[in-house]
Amino acid sequence: DSHGNKTKTPAGNVRNRKIWLVDWDKKEKITEWRHNWAVSVNQVLEQKNIPDQISEKSFVEQGIADTPMQHEGINSKRHERKAFNQQVKTYRKSQDGYKNMQEKVINRGHLDSLSKHFSFNEKKVVKELSHELKTYISLESLDDKRRMLFNWKNSTLIKHAVGEDVTKQLLTINQQESSLKKADELLNKVVNRTTKKLYPELDFEQTTAAER
Repeated sequence: DSHGNKTKTPAGNVRNRKIWLVDWDKKEKITEWRHNWAVSVNQVLEQKNIPDQISEKSFVEQGIADTPMQHEGINSKRHERKAFNQQVKTYRKSQDGYKNMQEKVINRGHLDSLSKHFSFNEKKVVKELSHELKTYISLESLDDKRRMLFNWKNSTLIKHAVGEDVTKQLLTINQQESSLKKADELLNKVVNRTTKKLYPELDFEQTTAAER
């Protein structure tokens, strides 16, 4: 009061008044901070050749005809986020499948072209090997078959080590490995012969089997 004494409210509490010593919570200061932050971030984005930019301005101020989203906690959209991630995984898987299919179509075309250079007996052997290996005979499919047999043999040997009778499985694996070796030798034989025929100027010793 005028005498320097503390005054009290009707309820008996000492009266007090808040005096701000800083301006941290003023709207103008927050706007200034947001602007400085946007400038700093955009400088870094530009240095790293990232085309994205951020702004402290609202959509209305930027002239963007869109509704801003409300900030949400990490748990509020967990299920939606999980569903979206699953959609992305499915999309990527389908893209990879499409790419693999395209590669198989190209490889099949290469083999169809190569098959013109098979002899009658070689075509007969290819048919028999295809039946034995239960796969289309191509360099790609043989690679897939080789990986499959490798994994199958390892798992079978583990079963054998713990006492299981895997005699039949190992016999089948050995037979398929033998057929696989024959198919590999036949394909490489035809590839080498055809390469020499179609590219007589090629330095044969300077190329690999994969290149041929």
